[in-house]
Amino acid sequence: MLGNKGSIFCLLAGLALAGPAAAALPGRDTLNAVKDAATGTFGKLNAEITTGTRSFVAESTTNNRYVIEAARVARQRGASPRVLALADVLSGDARTSRSELQGILHNYNVDARPAATLDFRRRGMINELNDTPAFERRYLAQQILAKSEERILLRRYAGSGKIVAVKQFAERRLRRVDELLSRLRRLQRGG
Repeated sequence: MLGNKGSIFCLLAGLALAGPAAAALPGRDTLNAVKDAATGTFGKLNAEITTGTRSFVAESTTNNRYVIEAARVARQRGASPRVLALADVLSGDARTSRSELQGILHNYNVDARPAATLDFRRRGMINELNDTPAFERRYLAQQILAKSEERILLRRYAGSGKIVAVKQFAERRLRRVDELLSRLRRLQRGG
Protein backbone atom coordinates (compact mmCIF):
# COMPACT_ATOMS: atom_id res chain seq x y z
CA MET A 1 0.00 0.00 0.00
CA LEU A 2 1.30 3.47 -0.93
CA GLY A 3 1.68 6.12 1.75
CA ASN A 4 0.30 9.62 1.35
CA LYS A 5 3.49 10.86 -0.27
CA GLY A 6 3.48 7.93 -2.71
CA SER A 7 -0.16 8.49 -3.61
CA ILE A 8 0.44 12.15 -4.26
CA PHE A 9 3.47 11.30 -6.38
CA CYS A 10 1.39 8.88 -8.49
CA LEU A 11 -1.27 11.55 -9.01
CA LEU A 12 1.35 14.09 -10.05
CA ALA A 13 3.11 11.62 -12.33
CA GLY A 14 -0.21 10.97 -14.08
CA LEU A 15 -0.78 14.69 -14.54
CA ALA A 16 2.74 15.14 -15.89
CA LEU A 17 2.37 12.27 -18.34
CA ALA A 18 -1.00 13.56 -19.47
CA GLY A 19 0.50 17.00 -20.11
CA PRO A 20 1.91 16.59 -23.66
CA ALA A 21 -1.24 14.91 -25.03
CA ALA A 22 -3.54 17.40 -23.35
CA ALA A 23 -1.36 20.36 -24.32
CA ALA A 24 -2.78 20.31 -27.85
CA LEU A 25 -6.32 20.80 -26.53
CA PRO A 26 -7.96 24.18 -26.05
CA GLY A 27 -7.48 25.54 -22.56
CA ARG A 28 -3.87 24.45 -22.29
CA ASP A 29 -3.13 27.34 -19.94
CA THR A 30 -5.94 26.16 -17.66
CA LEU A 31 -4.51 22.64 -17.67
CA ASN A 32 -1.07 24.05 -16.82
CA ALA A 33 -2.58 26.01 -13.93
CA VAL A 34 -4.23 22.84 -12.60
CA LYS A 35 -0.94 20.93 -12.90
CA ASP A 36 0.85 23.74 -11.05
CA ALA A 37 -1.74 23.65 -8.29
CA ALA A 38 -1.39 19.89 -7.88
CA THR A 39 2.39 19.91 -7.94
CA GLY A 40 2.41 23.00 -5.73
CA THR A 41 0.40 21.14 -3.12
CA PHE A 42 2.97 18.36 -3.22
CA GLY A 43 5.81 20.91 -2.96
CA LYS A 44 4.22 22.61 0.03
CA LEU A 45 3.64 19.25 1.72
CA ASN A 46 7.25 18.30 1.09
CA ALA A 47 8.47 21.64 2.47
CA GLU A 48 6.27 21.20 5.53
CA ILE A 49 7.76 17.81 6.41
CA THR A 50 11.39 18.74 5.67
CA THR A 51 13.25 19.34 8.93
CA GLY A 52 16.57 17.55 8.50
CA THR A 53 19.60 19.56 7.44
CA ARG A 54 20.44 17.41 4.41
CA SER A 55 16.87 17.59 3.12
CA PHE A 56 16.69 21.31 3.83
CA VAL A 57 19.90 21.99 1.90
CA ALA A 58 18.78 19.84 -1.03
CA GLU A 59 15.33 21.47 -1.22
CA SER A 60 16.68 24.99 -0.77
CA THR A 61 19.31 24.64 -3.48
CA THR A 62 16.87 22.92 -5.86
CA ASN A 63 14.49 25.83 -5.40
CA ASN A 64 17.31 28.30 -6.09
CA ARG A 65 18.27 26.41 -9.26
CA TYR A 66 14.67 26.49 -10.40
CA VAL A 67 14.33 30.27 -9.81
CA ILE A 68 17.56 30.94 -11.74
CA GLU A 69 16.46 28.72 -14.64
CA ALA A 70 12.97 30.27 -14.70
CA ALA A 71 14.54 33.75 -14.85
CA ARG A 72 16.60 32.62 -17.85
CA VAL A 73 13.38 31.56 -19.60
CA ALA A 74 11.79 34.90 -18.61
CA ARG A 75 14.63 36.78 -20.30
CA GLN A 76 13.96 34.79 -23.48
CA ARG A 77 10.14 34.90 -23.51
CA GLY A 78 9.05 37.80 -21.35
CA ALA A 79 7.81 41.10 -22.75
CA SER A 80 6.88 43.11 -19.67
CA PRO A 81 9.75 45.24 -18.36
CA ARG A 82 8.38 44.89 -14.81
CA VAL A 83 8.32 41.07 -15.02
CA LEU A 84 11.81 41.01 -16.55
CA ALA A 85 13.16 43.31 -13.83
CA LEU A 86 11.65 41.17 -11.09
CA ALA A 87 13.00 38.02 -12.77
CA ASP A 88 16.48 39.53 -12.54
CA VAL A 89 15.94 40.38 -8.87
CA LEU A 90 14.71 36.86 -8.11
CA SER A 91 17.61 35.28 -9.99
CA GLY A 92 20.17 37.48 -8.22
CA ASP A 93 18.59 36.70 -4.88
CA ALA A 94 18.68 32.95 -5.58
CA ARG A 95 22.37 33.18 -6.51
CA THR A 96 23.10 35.10 -3.30
CA SER A 97 21.17 32.57 -1.23
CA ARG A 98 22.95 29.64 -2.86
CA SER A 99 26.35 31.24 -2.30
CA GLU A 100 25.62 32.12 1.33
CA LEU A 101 24.35 28.61 2.12
CA GLN A 102 27.36 27.00 0.44
CA GLY A 103 29.65 29.24 2.52
CA ILE A 104 27.91 28.19 5.73
CA LEU A 105 28.13 24.51 4.79
CA HIS A 106 31.84 24.90 4.10
CA ASN A 107 32.71 27.11 7.10
CA TYR A 108 30.85 24.95 9.61
CA ASN A 109 31.77 21.64 7.97
CA VAL A 110 28.10 20.68 7.61
CA ASP A 111 27.56 17.23 6.12
CA ALA A 112 24.99 18.23 3.51
CA ARG A 113 25.32 18.60 -0.24
CA PRO A 114 23.55 21.14 -2.43
CA ALA A 115 21.39 19.64 -5.17
CA ALA A 116 23.27 19.20 -8.43
CA THR A 117 20.22 19.32 -10.74
CA LEU A 118 16.56 20.22 -10.84
CA ASP A 119 14.10 17.59 -9.67
CA PHE A 120 11.42 16.10 -11.93
CA ARG A 121 8.70 18.47 -10.74
CA ARG A 122 10.69 21.64 -11.32
CA ARG A 123 12.00 20.46 -14.70
CA GLY A 124 8.34 20.06 -15.64
CA MET A 125 7.64 23.60 -14.48
CA ILE A 126 10.48 24.92 -16.65
CA ASN A 127 9.18 22.92 -19.63
CA GLU A 128 5.77 24.46 -19.07
CA LEU A 129 7.27 27.97 -19.05
CA ASN A 130 8.99 27.21 -22.34
CA ASP A 131 5.71 26.09 -23.94
CA THR A 132 2.88 28.10 -22.41
CA PRO A 133 1.19 30.78 -24.52
CA ALA A 134 0.38 32.88 -21.42
CA PHE A 135 3.99 33.14 -20.33
CA GLU A 136 3.99 36.07 -17.91
CA ARG A 137 0.88 34.94 -16.03
CA ARG A 138 2.30 31.41 -15.67
CA TYR A 139 5.74 32.76 -14.71
CA LEU A 140 4.34 34.91 -11.91
CA ALA A 141 2.10 32.10 -10.65
CA GLN A 142 5.05 29.70 -10.58
CA GLN A 143 7.31 32.16 -8.79
CA ILE A 144 4.66 32.78 -6.14
CA LEU A 145 4.37 29.03 -5.73
CA ALA A 146 8.16 28.63 -5.47
CA LYS A 147 8.50 31.45 -2.93
CA SER A 148 5.56 30.08 -0.90
CA GLU A 149 7.25 26.67 -0.77
CA GLU A 150 10.55 28.28 0.15
CA ARG A 151 8.84 30.25 2.91
CA ILE A 152 7.42 27.05 4.43
CA LEU A 153 10.79 25.31 4.14
CA LEU A 154 12.65 28.18 5.80
CA ARG A 155 10.06 28.60 8.56
CA ARG A 156 10.19 24.88 9.39
CA TYR A 157 13.99 24.75 9.51
CA ALA A 158 14.30 28.03 11.43
CA GLY A 159 11.95 26.58 14.04
CA SER A 160 13.21 23.02 14.34
CA GLY A 161 16.56 22.74 12.54
CA LYS A 162 19.57 21.25 14.31
CA ILE A 163 22.49 23.39 13.12
CA VAL A 164 22.50 26.91 14.55
CA ALA A 165 24.29 28.59 11.61
CA VAL A 166 21.86 27.04 9.13
CA LYS A 167 18.89 28.02 11.34
CA GLN A 168 20.15 31.61 11.38
CA PHE A 169 20.48 31.51 7.61
CA ALA A 170 16.87 30.28 7.37
CA GLU A 171 15.67 33.09 9.64
CA ARG A 172 17.46 35.73 7.53
CA ARG A 173 16.17 34.25 4.29
CA LEU A 174 12.64 34.11 5.63
CA ARG A 175 12.50 37.89 5.89
CA ARG A 176 13.82 38.31 2.33
CA VAL A 177 11.43 35.70 0.92
CA ASP A 178 8.49 37.51 2.55
CA GLU A 179 9.57 40.74 0.80
CA LEU A 180 9.89 39.01 -2.58
CA LEU A 181 6.60 37.19 -2.17
CA SER A 182 4.89 40.49 -1.45
CA ARG A 183 6.41 42.05 -4.60
CA LEU A 184 5.35 39.07 -6.71
CA ARG A 185 1.77 39.24 -5.45
CA ARG A 186 1.57 42.98 -6.11
CA LEU A 187 2.85 42.48 -9.66
CA GLN A 188 0.43 39.60 -10.22
CA ARG A 189 -2.48 41.86 -9.16
CA GLY A 190 -1.23 44.49 -11.60
CA GLY A 191 0.12 46.84 -8.96
